Amino acid sequence: MRFLLVVILSAFGLSACSQPEEQAALLTLQPSTLTHQIQAEGELFAVNAISINAPQNTRGPRFIAELMPEYSAVNPGDLVIRFDATQLERTRREANNALAGVQADQTFKSTQQQAELNNIGLDQRLVLQEFAFADRFSIDDVQIRSRLEILDSLQNKEFLGEKKAYLNWQQQSFSARSQGELDLLKLQKGQQQGLLEQAETGLAALEVRAPHQGILLYDANWRGEKPEVGRMVFPGEKLGSIPDLSLQHVKLFIIEQEAVGLAVEQAVQFRLTAYPEQVLQGRILSVGQVAQSRERRDPRRYIEVIVAPAEQQPSFLPGAKVRATIVANSVSDVLAIPLQAIFNDQQGQYVWQWQAGRLQRQRITLGAKSLTHAEISAGLAAGDRISLLPPEL
Repeated sequence: MRFLLVVILSAFGLSACSQPEEQAALLTLQPSTLTHQIQAEGELFAVNAISINAPQNTRGPRFIAELMPEYSAVNPGDLVIRFDATQLERTRREANNALAGVQADQTFKSTQQQAELNNIGLDQRLVLQEFAFADRFSIDDVQIRSRLEILDSLQNKEFLGEKKAYLNWQQQSFSARSQGELDLLKLQKGQQQGLLEQAETGLAALEVRAPHQGILLYDANWRGEKPEVGRMVFPGEKLGSIPDLSLQHVKLFIIEQEAVGLAVEQAVQFRLTAYPEQVLQGRILSVGQVAQSRERRDPRRYIEVIVAPAEQQPSFLPGAKVRATIVANSVSDVLAIPLQAIFNDQQGQYVWQWQAGRLQRQRITLGAKSLTHAEISAGLAAGDRISLLPPEL
């Protein structure tokens, strides 16, 4: 039974691999040129540009109240962006009110302390007078005054001495306590003055003006959003730039899986989408080492490539969209086959070759590759025929 099953499967396999030649999609191999071209999209950007940033000397985020349209021509001193002043004006008003309250507390506390100090001084002078009076009219002669009167006079002098010591302690304690109260009010005053100065500084920095003549460009954030009225920005955040139009490069974004074989100095052909009939030349200046996402909802990651145009054109404008073709590799006089004709198993790579009237597996070794073809370095020769599709089983 097992022998019969093996015979049936062998016959089935032979019939599958022996399909008629006219029914197989065969490709005859001939020497050709294998060119690895990469298609990419990107945009122009100015190499030299003055950045426009949100004010750094403010605390907390700010909201855009007014901004000049993108691509507007600007002159030195022109208002580019103005931020909302509501929060800063409220902070300044609250700081002014708090500062006035602290100053009133200082005045009241100073008056109160002076009055208390005057009362202590008055009590001290009164004690001194009573002490002098007691010393002056003190009579210790028992023949003139009784012993009780003499004892009473001594007790009175002792009481005045204790009272004088108490008043001295009270004065010292009052000085330390009053100084602490004044220092606390001084600290509160300094805090409110700091808040007031910050508010004044923030109000003075609510307007961003153009430093020189040029064209206004805005930067998109990580979500692809550009500045607009009502948007919240943080201190120091870059909002845009005023570029120098005399020197511009091309920034291309290439899908990570397709960025194979890229190198500096490779030739690049590109077209501006606004002028598709004009083919321009350039060369790669740099290739990014780390792939990054471009848009929030796009899961693909891109390699950034910077291209220097061979010539600067009058039609160049920062932000203009570009379509480019990069020749990453070109090998002449090789046997190249489509990637769809290459198959894999545990033993390696193979193709289905037409031999002896049927399709048979042929092991191969690959060389250079492009996005669509691969070079055959071993296993096949010119004139051999291979199938683009596996045989039907």
